[in-house]
Amino acid sequence: MTGLVDTVRGKVQNVCLVSGPLKKEGCSVSLKDAPPRRLIVDFDKPGSPLGVSMTRCDYLLIADDADDSGWVVPVELKKGRLDASEAVKQLRAGANAARKLVPKGSKVNFRPVVAAGGNKAERNKLKDKRNWVRFRDHAEYVRLLKCGDQLINAFKVTQI
Repeated sequence: MTGLVDTVRGKVQNVCLVSGPLKKEGCSVSLKDAPPRRLIVDFDKPGSPLGVSMTRCDYLLIADDADDSGWVVPVELKKGRLDASEAVKQLRAGANAARKLVPKGSKVNFRPVVAAGGNKAERNKLKDKRNWVRFRDHAEYVRLLKCGDQLINAFKVTQI
C-alpha cells in the first residue's frame, strides 16, 4: 500500500471528510466496489482545502489501491443540464487542491469525473483535449457517468 490515504488525512480537517454516499442536489454516484481504503473530501463543508467563495468541485476521493498505487479522483455532480466548461473549471480546481495534498512522487491514477445528464454536444466537449484536466504532468479527459452509476466505472487505469 502507498499509504496515500493516511498521508492526505493528516493534511485535511476531519470536519470536511465524509464516508459517503457521494450525493449533491439530486445526483449521486455509488461507492460500491470502489477501493475500500479511501478518504473523501467534501469541498462544500467548512474547513475544506478550498474556500466557499472559490471555484471547486463537489468531492475529492483519495484511495489506496491493492497494487501499491493510489487514486486521485475529483468528482462533480450535476443534477440537471451539463455545462462542460463549468464542470471542467470545477474539476481543475479539485485537481489543484489535490496537488497540494498528495505528496510528489506518489504513484497515483488520476481520474476526473462528472456525473450528470446533459446533451450530446456538452458530453462530447468533455473529451476535447482543451477540456482535459491536468494533475502534475499528466492530463486526462473527464469521465462522464450518469447520476446513480457506480464511481468504479470511471476507474480504467492510466498510471502517472
